[in-house]
Amino acid sequence: MNRPVLIIVLLSFFLSSCVDKESYVSLIPIDFSGVGYHSGNDTIPRYPVSVILTPPADGSDATELIQNAIDHAETPGAILLKRGTYNITGSLRIERDGVVLRGEGNETVLKACGEDRRSLITLGLNTERVVGEGSEISDQYTPVGQKWVNVADASLFRAGDRVSVYFLPSESWISGLRMDRLTQNEAGNVKQWTADEYSIRWERQVTGVDRNKVLLDNPIVMELDRKYAREIRLEHVSWDRVKESGVENIMMVSECDPEDEFDEDHAWTAVDVKSAEHCWVRDVKSANFAYCLVNMLSGAKNITVRNCVSTCPVSQLKGSRRYAFHILGGEMCLVEGCYAEYDRHGFVTAARTPGPNVFVDCVMDNAYAGVGPHQRWASGVLYDNCNAEGARLEVEDRDNWGSGHGWAGVSHVFWNCNAGSIVCQNPWIGGENWCVGCIGEKKKGRDHDDGLERPDGNWHSHGAHVWPKSLYRYQLEKRIVK
Repeated sequence: MNRPVLIIVLLSFFLSSCVDKESYVSLIPIDFSGVGYHSGNDTIPRYPVSVILTPPADGSDATELIQNAIDHAETPGAILLKRGTYNITGSLRIERDGVVLRGEGNETVLKACGEDRRSLITLGLNTERVVGEGSEISDQYTPVGQKWVNVADASLFRAGDRVSVYFLPSESWISGLRMDRLTQNEAGNVKQWTADEYSIRWERQVTGVDRNKVLLDNPIVMELDRKYAREIRLEHVSWDRVKESGVENIMMVSECDPEDEFDEDHAWTAVDVKSAEHCWVRDVKSANFAYCLVNMLSGAKNITVRNCVSTCPVSQLKGSRRYAFHILGGEMCLVEGCYAEYDRHGFVTAARTPGPNVFVDCVMDNAYAGVGPHQRWASGVLYDNCNAEGARLEVEDRDNWGSGHGWAGVSHVFWNCNAGSIVCQNPWIGGENWCVGCIGEKKKGRDHDDGLERPDGNWHSHGAHVWPKSLYRYQLEKRIVK
């Protein structure tokens, strides 16, 4: 074979390989790259130290000492907690921009003392969303993954505006999902879904306006179909939030009864993130908390949780406990390189959690339950290169579990994950779910009293990982380079 022909053959082989590799990426309509601190565009800063504290020599309560530093430190700056144990009888609140609470790794211990079920640290404010004027979305149907919508009056919007996509379902949406016919469980506490209770808002930022088209920074993560809606609108929104603050490099321990492995009279959460934006929790370890290491609640936006470790939770083994890394309404949150053990749901979302959100390179050991959306229609979540070999990776119709969880999630992607078993189902309407390159026994999900098999999700390369190793990092690199 002469040299030109050889070059052509090799080039053709290379291009065909690339196309084949890219084909797995092309299966996923959602761009997940806009999550986390500054949407992945910037690295998390390391602030200079503005205050240095040492633990009280007599072991007395350090709550006021640390809180005073948080409230008055020069910003942006870090409050450095030197090694030792700081006994905390109350809760610490970070409610200012540009404040970081930093320790010296495992040598700095924040110990939540006492029997109160509380959060040790709260990052953010107790504020709520304020909705302003808006315009009806004029499209009859908006697909998952699209980063724009057509509106009736685009003159109301400008680049940089904060907006929310608002979906108010009709009873036909509930009926189409079959969530109005949940069977009663043994506890007798199952509640049917209703349209008024399942309105959803996804926060976005306008990147441009072209005639009636409003461009958005993050994609639509649920099918917006007018035949299933009473109202679909684009609305102005504002939310007073803490910005550019964080917690890092600290060991947090909840004091509990060493003789009672199911003790619950102690601190439940290490860090609650409330109304906060572009903030972070990194290199934090926790032990003995009953609920979470990090809980990202409504109002938490573009939060990065990185290289955190949840160990030795202490609580009963039942509902609303042991959710190590929990997204409870947060949006555009990134949980990266984190570890959980002996939890029920180590990496999990709650009811109606709006996406996109991402869990990447996370590990769960000795799990008592599954990994995935836990209840009631979380939308747009990526589990990327996660390892839960002893647990079940699941997105399914949970039916009458809990108080009637029903369809747990839509627009979920399991990418190159390992698990003991995997359940991936598509809801009847509203969108799809994907399982790509995952290793673990395929399960059909739970049995249902109606005798109907739920639709199978979109499975590709089951039993063998695919390229790229990380969908999130691939999408991020593509967007930044572009």
